[in-house]
Amino acid sequence: MNLHRIIAFFLCLCFLPLFSPPTTSANTRAGQPILFAETGHTLAYNFRHFYERQGGLPIFGFPITEVFIENGRPVQYFERARLEWHADVGRTLVTHLGRWAAQSHGGHPAFQPVSAAPADTTYIPETQHSVNAVFQEFWRNNGGLMTFGFPISEQFMERNPQDGQEYLVQYFERTRFEYHPELAGEYQVLLGHLGRQHLAENNVPDWALQPVYDTNMAWMGVRPHHITIPRIGVDVTIAGTGFSYGEWDVPRYTAAHYWPISAHPGTAGNIIVAGHVGYQGTIFNQLPNVQMGDEIFLAVGQQNHRYVVQEVLTLLPSDTWVMDRTSTETLTLITCVPIGVYSHRLIVRADPA
Repeated sequence: MNLHRIIAFFLCLCFLPLFSPPTTSANTRAGQPILFAETGHTLAYNFRHFYERQGGLPIFGFPITEVFIENGRPVQYFERARLEWHADVGRTLVTHLGRWAAQSHGGHPAFQPVSAAPADTTYIPETQHSVNAVFQEFWRNNGGLMTFGFPISEQFMERNPQDGQEYLVQYFERTRFEYHPELAGEYQVLLGHLGRQHLAENNVPDWALQPVYDTNMAWMGVRPHHITIPRIGVDVTIAGTGFSYGEWDVPRYTAAHYWPISAHPGTAGNIIVAGHVGYQGTIFNQLPNVQMGDEIFLAVGQQNHRYVVQEVLTLLPSDTWVMDRTSTETLTLITCVPIGVYSHRLIVRADPA
């Protein structure tokens, strides 16, 4: 995490003027959810940033679910891929759907390693397979290893389940390339709809499959929307915000769940909720009264996640390590102290109960 961005966040948190209007704006497109009318699903935050950087619609297709927790990770299905957010390492990753789909091919000879590249192909020693010039150019120009992984088969003819036609295909760790010679040059390599195939064979929450009508519903099934600390009387809504590169956008008079670095309740990583003090009725005026062992509840959808306070720290603004990624689920609450001076940061850290 860029130090200047973190310091800017702390400054905004404590010194926003009283007359500033409420806002949840962000100065990057990735910080704003978008709704795809074609499928009725949203795209936002970490996933939108990765999606657009790695090629967008031609590579991944339309989103076909909302974000939900699967195997301990926030995930979202697209027509051609499945994305995962790994907050413990701060990366969005593409699932190995190519390897999953290849399981149905059993002992097909195309999946057997080769010792040398056939004519007009390039040998890939990492997986002992070759790639022809057309597929290699597409691989190189559209995201490479991060998006597609290495080849796990040779090229072979396979019937496309969508149109029933046979095409030259090749399986990669995360996808399947298809050669469509009937199309214009830039569209001759297409990606198989492995996201749709995988989704059809897995149990997904009904709400994640339902089309939505508002971009504000993005990630609603995984992000915290309410925080309660019963002993000290904190019982307030958490505003879900976008994020900016280069500065922090902090909602006035409320709290925010910071997407670039935050985990989500029930998953590994550092869940960061920051709130203002100093104005009547603001979210964390009572936080200085918190004690070790206090219970904290985060509401996500219809569920409450319970945490127990393990640390209460008073730090300088430069002590930004509290926002670093964590390998296990950790809740970090941040505000400014003392009220009226705002020279230090009060940090409350809690573990899942």
